[in-house]
Amino acid sequence: MTEETVASETAASPVVLWELNTLRSLRDELGDSRPVARFLSTYLSMLPGRVLRISKGLCQHDTNATLDAVLSLKISSAMVGAMEAESQCRAMESMIRNHCLASAAEVLPALRSAAERCLAAAPQVLGNAAAGAPHHLRSS
Repeated sequence: MTEETVASETAASPVVLWELNTLRSLRDELGDSRPVARFLSTYLSMLPGRVLRISKGLCQHDTNATLDAVLSLKISSAMVGAMEAESQCRAMESMIRNHCLASAAEVLPALRSAAERCLAAAPQVLGNAAAGAPHHLRSS
């Protein structure tokens, strides 16, 4: 585990929760940390609703709505460096595209857990986004 990640410790191995280089690159490109912090705050405030949209789509067996919600969360997660959430969404996307909605539903608890860990790490991530500290964050 390096000081450049926020990761989630799993039984198998640590998983990168946040890739702060993503936020650092955005901050460097914009030349200001304030818009990055606002963007990250918006992502975090919308995260529970995005997970709920995925859950509703799965419960309603609505492939299109579920895929739309998964893609929305996957892309926004990638934009802020929320690697674990993005990874769970990539897995779900693949399952949905292969017409395995039931398999995608089995990933939902892991996605919910990843979202909870993202929210729990929010103060640290927001602080690092503003200050430009470590590149990756890992959480326990």
